[in-house]
Amino acid sequence: MPQVFKKFKKYINSNDAIFERRELRTLTYSLNYSEQNLTFIFSNENELKYALTLLESNWRDSFLVGLIDCFLKNWETKYPKSLEQLEQFIGNKLDNYSGNRSTLISFKNNKRYFNTKNGDLILGDTIAKLNKPIQEATKILGVPESWFDYAYFSKVIVTYYERNKNQISSEIDNLNEVLLKHNSSTTSKRLISKIIIQVNKPEFSTLQDSVKKIAFTQIGDPSNVSNWTAFDNATEVERREIIEARNILNEWITQQFINVFFNVCINDERRKKFWLRFASKISSFKVYGPLHTKNILKRDERIAEYVDARFVTVSSRRDVSAFILYIGDYMLIEFSNEGYAFYAYKNNSSLRPSLNYQLNSVDDLRNGSMPMAIHSDNYYDYFNDEGRLTHRDGNQIWETRFNSWMNKKVFG
Repeated sequence: MPQVFKKFKKYINSNDAIFERRELRTLTYSLNYSEQNLTFIFSNENELKYALTLLESNWRDSFLVGLIDCFLKNWETKYPKSLEQLEQFIGNKLDNYSGNRSTLISFKNNKRYFNTKNGDLILGDTIAKLNKPIQEATKILGVPESWFDYAYFSKVIVTYYERNKNQISSEIDNLNEVLLKHNSSTTSKRLISKIIIQVNKPEFSTLQDSVKKIAFTQIGDPSNVSNWTAFDNATEVERREIIEARNILNEWITQQFINVFFNVCINDERRKKFWLRFASKISSFKVYGPLHTKNILKRDERIAEYVDARFVTVSSRRDVSAFILYIGDYMLIEFSNEGYAFYAYKNNSSLRPSLNYQLNSVDDLRNGSMPMAIHSDNYYDYFNDEGRLTHRDGNQIWETRFNSWMNKKVFG
């Protein structure tokens, strides 16, 4: 392949190049090849036109296999004019084919699936209607099974899911296997985003753990924004779905951390219920504490794989941890010691503790000189932008006071 590619590039501007039939067959597989900073042939529509002219001059129907290989690999290309040129060439050759090679007969019979406007969608829809597994897509199309990871099959898979989404509970394991076999980050983001949005309902609560694990494996931790950036050529709808799915996934993880932290680290059901109500508002969070607390949390299978990215160890071995929640313009801190107050700092405040160095102890996050977040006299409550709140019930239960302050300052 390298020799044919270099020969083609060398003679691209001359008319005296002679390619043997064997070289021309190799050329059909070289359209995607590149080396030594040379552009690949498919990316330049003039070079592609010249390559197709060479093939036409000494045409053999067997050339179609290599051309269709290139065509399906570049289905979602950023070179649409080259794709259109190749589509027309292949279409004409299939129309004129009258031989008896089973592969080419299959290509000809399945020509409608090679329409760049909606051929992939039609194939996905057909497979679903035939009640066939999506893994048979290559067989139905008449191409080698090894081509299943080509870009062409991305929307075939997504369309198949859309038609079978009512059976998501029974299909989820199969779809995971399909994504592993297809091995495309683009398709993973497309499909998993749709699945996350679909199962973000109470009736699918038992499915969410499975979907969460698939998302982590196929795309990555949503706390890392780069894992969840939109792929090239993503539509506006796809971009919105990826963002929405990442936010939902973050919310699921936040809910599980709140559940585990307030059960394992402090065993406070009231605090747990209170903060679960705000899970959808929490943009991110971190837990700070001693190493042995981190190890305890990692033994809980609900959050084990998410702990490393969200737990920061402090030097002290004292058994107190801090749960830092970021909502809007605020950094809010709950501690695992029952006697410790809740702290609220504005993100841009000079009072906000620095997290740019390893903390000796979570006590470094406390500031005893801060005022109470709510100061009351006999008639009025006065709300400070920052401050402390205790979890002691008085004339009101503490949850009511917390709610009042949150609504006025964080969400106000």
